[in-house]
Amino acid sequence: MRSANPPLMARMLGCSVLLAAALALGACGGGGGGGGGGGGSSSAGGTVSPPVSSESNVLPLVVDNGPAGLTGRVANLPYVSVTVCPPGSTANCRTIDHVLVDTGSSGLRLMASALGGTATSALPLQTNAARVPYAECATFISGYTWGSVRTADVTLGGLTASALSIQVIGDPAYPNVPAGCAARGTSQNNVSDLGANGILGISQFRQDCGTGCVTVAYDAAYYACTSAAACTAATIPLAQQLAQPIARMASDNNGSMIQFPAVSPTGQATVNGQLVMGIGTRANNAVGSAVAYGLNASTGYLSSTYNGRTYPMTAFDSGSNFNFFTDASLPVCSNISTGRFYCPSTTQTLSAAITGTNGTSGIVSFRVANASVMFSTSSTNAVLPDVGADLRSANTFLWGLPFFYGRSVFTSLVGAATPLGTGPFVAF
Repeated sequence: MRSANPPLMARMLGCSVLLAAALALGACGGGGGGGGGGGGSSSAGGTVSPPVSSESNVLPLVVDNGPAGLTGRVANLPYVSVTVCPPGSTANCRTIDHVLVDTGSSGLRLMASALGGTATSALPLQTNAARVPYAECATFISGYTWGSVRTADVTLGGLTASALSIQVIGDPAYPNVPAGCAARGTSQNNVSDLGANGILGISQFRQDCGTGCVTVAYDAAYYACTSAAACTAATIPLAQQLAQPIARMASDNNGSMIQFPAVSPTGQATVNGQLVMGIGTRANNAVGSAVAYGLNASTGYLSSTYNGRTYPMTAFDSGSNFNFFTDASLPVCSNISTGRFYCPSTTQTLSAAITGTNGTSGIVSFRVANASVMFSTSSTNAVLPDVGADLRSANTFLWGLPFFYGRSVFTSLVGAATPLGTGPFVAF
């Protein structure tokens, strides 16, 4: 999920998709993840079975049928639970389940409906020098989230980031979406549209917008709101932007690792994994034989070559739930009304070459099955590893959650020191 500007906000990926009973797509207007075999087989990385860990830098991950109150069906969305409290206080704390883990965006975004009115109002509004509150429009391929910017102590596992700016999606204090934001697509301001109670953005970037928003008041980014109905595009200092939460932890703050076991290629109801904070900071996030592929420090991309074409805008995005890439030789499903999903008569085993900005390259194998069959096999399967769709882009190849199944995938922060070198990179 990606917007045209501002430059750093445009790095946000993630693509929450709902599946209706008739196999039509709901929330996702295209984009998402490309590639990734259900078993995680690859000449550039092996398979794993995540151990059970109770260490403070570990959060349990689950892919399941989504949060309470969801209408429709979700697939390949990894969820964690997050605890937020008012800064410096243990009153009015809330633990929010089914928060989507997204390596394609930065910052924590929570539904006001999941927080509740008391907890939301207990979180101080982030304001500018004139004490005017900020709100934010976060834009993704599938649409936008709109809401206030508030401050909270955020606990992930056993680690806490203090006084972190977060977005409260659908905050009733700011019900009016600016026209420039609403023009960015479909609203993702409720649980059913987003498919989650929030988004935990853990990309390689330390802020969700960066230096661009410090000097330029981009439309569909940050806003200053003199009243609930009067929000205008505004600049915002780095320190007040939504920050990548792991980067603000006191330890284990150089990146993260997502681990999932291999899954059935025909799909399964659920799968459990873990999100481990830090890279090479403890025994539970040791890099082992992982290979690092450098990412562009400004755009977050590396490149893929598939079917003889190079895709310079390649990203690894846990928030994208299917395999999104372009292949005119694969037939498109005729019975799925929204999106261009692939429906080959037999499962295809394909491969792409990836090349990092550090010159490291490798071959990744992935499978594409008949999407119509995968969707209809079981109405309760949330794990669908081999679904592919046409991204309709000559430049973009996105590896989504299917890539993460059966792997340990590291995402390092820009400028962070790790045993595999200085970030940013993705490694597996």
